[in-house]
Amino acid sequence: MERRHRLTEWRVLKRSVAFSCPWYDVARERIRLPTDRVIDYYSISIPPSVMVVPVTADEQIVFLRQYRYPTRSWSYELPGGNTRGKSPVATGRQELFEETGYRAGRWTRLGFFHPYSGMSNEVCYVYLARDLTPGKQHLEEREFIQVITMPIREVFRRVAGNRIQDGMTLASLLLAGSHLQGRSR
Repeated sequence: MERRHRLTEWRVLKRSVAFSCPWYDVARERIRLPTDRVIDYYSISIPPSVMVVPVTADEQIVFLRQYRYPTRSWSYELPGGNTRGKSPVATGRQELFEETGYRAGRWTRLGFFHPYSGMSNEVCYVYLARDLTPGKQHLEEREFIQVITMPIREVFRRVAGNRIQDGMTLASLLLAGSHLQGRSR
């Protein structure tokens, strides 16, 4: 007879932090699986994050173009960042302003996703920001960001052409799709 396993049968026997840095911790957990086998499981503990899909009055999406050292490439991304203990919408407002200089008069929560569900507990909240007012960027010392806007149609052409490759940006655009539908034609 086949034994059915319940997810709650994964039992943590011991937990420790194998590595820590300002952005995340790598956890090492000794786990007893539903089969009674004991394994070591490593995962990344990351605080919640936020991505913002900012749309201008003339239906353009505000993007960041920045160099990403780990991939050694330039990346087109939406504004966003780590909540650092703040609410997701407050973080979205702050990141939009700091990274782009824009402020938004209207915020709509689109949903959330898990960026790396096989290796991290991170949750990323996604907001649509409209009624934008431009301003001056307030970048952190390690940020080198060029702000650009793209018509919605061009954004989805770039996605289809694999020219936008940041996973969190792609997932956020997917969540925003129904709100942008008809505007990309």
